[in-house]
Amino acid sequence: MGLALLFLLSCTKQNLHPVSGRNGYFYIDNRGRQVISKVYDKARPFRDDRALVLLEDRLFFIKKNGTVLNTPELDSASSFHDGLARIVKDGLVGYIDKKGELAIPPLYLRGGDFSQGRCLVFSREGKSLLIDKKGRRLATLPYPYGGNFSNGLALVYQDGKGGYVDRTGALVVPPKYEYAADFSEGLALVVKEGRGGYINRKGTLVIPHRFSFSSSFFEGLALVVLESKVGYIDKKGKMVIEPRFPFAGDFHDGLAKAEENGKIGYINHGGKFVIPPRYDYGMDFFQGLALVFKGEQPVYINKAGKEIWKEEESEIDTSQKKTEKKTKLKKRKNLGEDRI
Repeated sequence: MGLALLFLLSCTKQNLHPVSGRNGYFYIDNRGRQVISKVYDKARPFRDDRALVLLEDRLFFIKKNGTVLNTPELDSASSFHDGLARIVKDGLVGYIDKKGELAIPPLYLRGGDFSQGRCLVFSREGKSLLIDKKGRRLATLPYPYGGNFSNGLALVYQDGKGGYVDRTGALVVPPKYEYAADFSEGLALVVKEGRGGYINRKGTLVIPHRFSFSSSFFEGLALVVLESKVGYIDKKGKMVIEPRFPFAGDFHDGLAKAEENGKIGYINHGGKFVIPPRYDYGMDFFQGLALVFKGEQPVYINKAGKEIWKEEESEIDTSQKKTEKKTKLKKRKNLGEDRI
């Protein structure tokens, strides 16, 4: 096996993360080493081994070895899901494959991400359509809004109420909820009379509506708020981590961010801090790393709490640079995980 092939296989297998340095965004591996030398104006995480980047006002996708996909010029785009990425060209939505070639031409006013081989789009004729990955129309639906398929069902809204359809477009759960989320781990968060509960794929309520705020299930647990404190329930509705955090997040990679004494750390499934609360802000873990902030300084940590990359502070920091850094920090927080 040649060295070039070994390098390509290594790049494909490793996790890469976009970080923002002084000159722009670049990618590091889980050890904090810069692995793509190019610097971009903005960059998204890799999905399906492709990442969306912005350079000199042009959007394009790259592979993990830095190779650029030959795509049409784009107005905007989303990350890859289920082998296809949503693009917008001349105000219309279409989809490209992982080679960068048009799989479905830009024909639609709106469109979601592909999942489980299906996608809901909204045509120029004002119709919601269910299509497959070849762009074939599978069904015409009477719903003005639809979400992505998960666990075999997709969220739809009608007259301001949420329900669910299956992969054929057939209605499984009638639109009757004030708010509804995508299915996750076999359950979906639904809100009735301002209280969150959970239904299964048959539409049966398995956890009663009793939470003023709650999230979807991740890694077997869902975040809930009781009396302004955050805790976690299991899929039977049992409180497994008592509400005691002023702020917390969902579980990813076995850890969830949580606040104590005004600082952010990370807890395990037992509710114990395994990374002490010492940061001013923190993002969810993703593929082994989490972005945290010490004041305005961005730092990447691994699951052991080791700092593997950080933006170095300059020796002289004028008030103008401080203002620029605050603006940059705000943009980083707003950028979140998956936006350009």
